[in-house]
Parts: sequence; structure tokens; C-alpha cells
Amino acid sequence: MIEDSALGRWRLDVCRPRAALAPLVSQLWFGEGQVNYRRDRILPGGGSFLLINLGPTQYRIEAGPPERRIAFDDIWFCGMHQTPIETEVPDGSILLGIAFRGHGVRPWLHVDADHCADRVLPLTDLLGDSALVLRQRLLECPSTSRRFGMVEEWLMQRLQPRFETSGLARWALQQIESSYGRTSVDALARQAGVSRRHLGQTLRREIGLGSKSLTRVHRFKFALQWLGRCERIPWVELAAHCGYYDQSHLIRDFQTFSGMSPGELVRCARPDAGSIVVAP
Repeated sequence: MIEDSALGRWRLDVCRPRAALAPLVSQLWFGEGQVNYRRDRILPGGGSFLLINLGPTQYRIEAGPPERRIAFDDIWFCGMHQTPIETEVPDGSILLGIAFRGHGVRPWLHVDADHCADRVLPLTDLLGDSALVLRQRLLECPSTSRRFGMVEEWLMQRLQPRFETSGLARWALQQIESSYGRTSVDALARQAGVSRRHLGQTLRREIGLGSKSLTRVHRFKFALQWLGRCERIPWVELAAHCGYYDQSHLIRDFQTFSGMSPGELVRCARPDAGSIVVAP
């Protein structure tokens, strides 16, 4: 796919994962191009990402004071998060990404998911310098399809059965996702036949966030999707449809997850469904 608009020009290739990885990985993608804005903000979406930089240095912005620009020039892992992540790509981008499903971290990373939640880490911090061998091989490979295959093989080799997600965590996450975060945590625990505390601990360990945090993130994601389909913004109706108690509840969650009110967010350009432009 070629995107050529006021936001920039780039090429994006998307790959569905092979069957053995599909339960853990939602998609692989390769993007190359140049954006016409200075900074974007990646919003929480209920998943995690492995990002492999094959081009110019990019930057992650840490809010201050003082604000910090952290260089990204190899491989980073972004765990499931509840706050937005700001990035800058001043010299263009050549990036390969793997988007993991909610329970897709532990089987290949071999650490509890909450260790990486709300964190963006160089993969070498988690796996050592051996992780850089994968990036070097990708740099030496000219074919996008072969690059996807190499990443899939690397992930397959890292899977360990003892880190598989439990039935409880898979079931609870599916209930939260299918209800768009509008399910009750107490009802989930009752249906599972466990305490609310046990459910929360299991989800934090295997998914990355506890029960309440997961429902909030998925409710926010649903509200964003619904908002994108509206020509007119009926705030009260939006709050009720997405499971918020009232409009003030909706606004608080938008502030938490995007750093903006809903009204401010809808005025931002959106390069894709999961990000907004914050500095043109």
C-alpha cells in the first residue's frame, strides 16, 4: 500500500502471521517513507509491539521537565501500555514491526508480561546482544517477504510451552475484548469461579495489565473506533454507548490514555487508527 497525502509519503506492506503464530501475533508490517509532521503520539490499544529499525535513527520522547529525546536505532519492545508514547522520525523511516495480541508476550519473551507493561525497552535489555543478530540478518536481506519469514522463524524458535497462556487468562481476555471493555470485573470473576484478586493477578502476570486496567483500555479503543465513524460528535451518546458512566468519565479516560480531551483528539490528524499527530 502506498500512502501519499498531506501527512507524508510512505509504503506499507502487511503480512498475516503463519498459523502457528496467529494466536500470538496479529500482524507483521514493513513501512518505509517520510512523514510531513514533527511528532506523533501512539495510543494504547490493548497489544504490544516489537519494532526493528532498519533505517535512520528515530526518537522516543519522554515528557519532562525536562523533556528527553531517546534515540532508537536497533530493536525495541513496547509492552502493553496505558499511557501514550510520543515519537519523532526527522530523517524518514524504515521499520519492521510485529504486533502481538494481548497474550502474545510470555511465550517468546520468557518473562511475566507485567515486567514490560507501560515500558519501552531495547530488546537487548531483555534478551542480551544476541537480539541484534536478527536485525543484522534483516539488514542484509533485500526482500520484504523473506524478512517477514526470518522474523517468523526467529519467533517460532523462541516459543516455549511452559510460558503458554493459561486457559483462565485467555478466556478472561476474550471476554473483555469481545465486550469492548464493557464487561464487569466482578461478573468475570464470578463466571470464572475465582476471586477478583486472583483474576487480576493472573491477568497482570500473563497479559500485562490487571482486570480493571484491561477493561479501561479496551473501552477507550472502542470509543476511538466509534468516534472515527461519527460525522457529528454526540458526546452523551458516545459515553453511554461505550460503557462510560457519564461524559466526565469519558473525558477522564481520554485524558489518561491520550493526554487530551475527546474534543481535542478529534481535531488531530491520524496517520493510522492507533496514532495522532501532535506536532505538525
